[in-house]
Amino acid sequence: MNSGFPVLISSENRRSANTYALSLPSTIDLNNFSVAVGNAFIYYSWYNINSYPLNNNQFTLSIPGMSDQVITIPDGAYNITDLNNYLQYWFIQNGLYITNNTSGLNTYYASFTISPTSYQVQWTTKVIESALPSGYTSGGTNMTNAFTNSGGLKHMQITISSTNDFQDIIGFNAGTYPSSATGNPATYTKNSDYTPNVNPINAIQMRLSCAYNTFSSNSTLIHVFTNNDASIGQQINASPQELQFVPCIGSHRELVLSFFDQAGRILNILDPNLVIKLIFKQTT
Repeated sequence: MNSGFPVLISSENRRSANTYALSLPSTIDLNNFSVAVGNAFIYYSWYNINSYPLNNNQFTLSIPGMSDQVITIPDGAYNITDLNNYLQYWFIQNGLYITNNTSGLNTYYASFTISPTSYQVQWTTKVIESALPSGYTSGGTNMTNAFTNSGGLKHMQITISSTNDFQDIIGFNAGTYPSSATGNPATYTKNSDYTPNVNPINAIQMRLSCAYNTFSSNSTLIHVFTNNDASIGQQINASPQELQFVPCIGSHRELVLSFFDQAGRILNILDPNLVIKLIFKQTT
C-alpha cells in the first residue's frame, strides 16, 4: 500500500440527509494511518427552523373571539422578515386582516420586525377596534369576531413556550406578551430579552468513522467549518487552510462521513451535491 492516498466522497455516496458512505475495495488496516480533509465543497442547504432536530418552529397566538392558535412554522430557512411574511400569510389564510378599500393594502394587528441598530426582534401589536374601521373591508369571519370580542380594548397575544426553541430565534424569555390582552397602549411593542439567534447552526462538524481524535469529546471529529458568508443555495468552500491530520483506528471495509452542527445535532443537508477529498497518510 502506498504511504498516502486521496479518497473522494461525493453525492453518489449519500446514504441519508447527513451521512455519506464509501465502500473500500477490501478491508484495510488503518491503524498506521492518519486522515485529513484536503478539500471540501458543499452547498448551504440546511434549515434554521424545523421541527427536528432544532425544535424551534412553534408559538401560540391568543386572538379575541378565537381559541388559542398554535402556529407551526414550516421547515425552512428564515430571517425575521421571512417570519413576518409567514405570519401575514397565516393571518390571510385565517381571515385576520382588514383591507383598505382605496389602496388595497392590508392591515395586520401583529408583526415581527428586526431592529438592526439594537439587534433586537420586536413583537408589535395594535389594539383591535370594536368595529370595522370606515373605509376598510374585513378579511373574514374571524376578524369580524375579533372586533366584537375586543370591545376596542384587546390586543393579540403571543405565548413563547419554554419547551420550544423558537424563543431563541427571537430572543424572548418564555411567557405571554403582552401579559394581559387589555390595559395596554394602542400600540404595544415587546423587544428581545436577550440576543436573538436567528441562525442556530453556526458551525458544522465533519466526523469520519475511522478517525480516532483523542482531543475531542467525539473521537471521530476531523474538521469544523462555517458557511463562510455564503447565502442559502450557494456553494461553501469548506476546505481547510492547511491539512490537519487525525489518527485512524481499526480495519475498515467502509468509510462513513457524517455531518452535525456545533451542538452535535444531525445536520439535514437538502442538496446532496458535495465533494470531499480525504487525504490518508501512513504514519509508520
